[in-house]
Amino acid sequence: MLVLGIDEAGRGPVLGPMVIAGVIDTDRSEVKFSEMGCRDSKELTPARREDLHDKIMRSAKEVRMIAITAGEIDALRKIMSLNEVEAKKIGELAAMFQNSPDKIIVDCPDTMTDMFVRRLRKYVGTDVEIVAEHKADVNYPIVSAASIIAKVERDRIIKRIEKKYGSIGSGYPADPITKKFLDEYFKEHGKLPPEARKSWETSKRLLEKKSQSTLGDY
Repeated sequence: MLVLGIDEAGRGPVLGPMVIAGVIDTDRSEVKFSEMGCRDSKELTPARREDLHDKIMRSAKEVRMIAITAGEIDALRKIMSLNEVEAKKIGELAAMFQNSPDKIIVDCPDTMTDMFVRRLRKYVGTDVEIVAEHKADVNYPIVSAASIIAKVERDRIIKRIEKKYGSIGSGYPADPITKKFLDEYFKEHGKLPPEARKSWETSKRLLEKKSQSTLGDY
């Protein structure tokens, strides 16, 4: 039986893409990924994640990933919730695999796991078993492997963005470096960078400031 483990990185940041990764292997591969040292990517150092990323890419039956840009997230959020966006993109990711999985295990972003399974079912069809659990990236080594791939790929994208702008922090709204970057960029250009998610509250506040300032000119 082929199992597809799926996890994302970058769901919450105001900057950069959300990366969803999938790792497919046999149901006997759990031991392999566990012995390799795969666990939730947040528990690993960047160097360890990079090392495991390369090992997973070499040893897994198949690995695929999809990066959803800030602009695409904003466009999709006009017509659907972020949970629906993630379900839709997981469906697109699953369709990219040459090997069709018999079972999909997802680290569930929704507070209600059964609701997310119903969302996901619309995009992956009825001929595959779906397991959506909180902390799946902790409890299933194949999902841990997907978590590592997603995190490393997003970190690499963030580094490319930093080469373009300089220090941007982690990209999360609460990060003071990220907030400073967005404030300064907005002051200089009168708009947000293309890598910023305009539908996030952090961005909306800056855009509202500009709107109020413009109204005050009349």
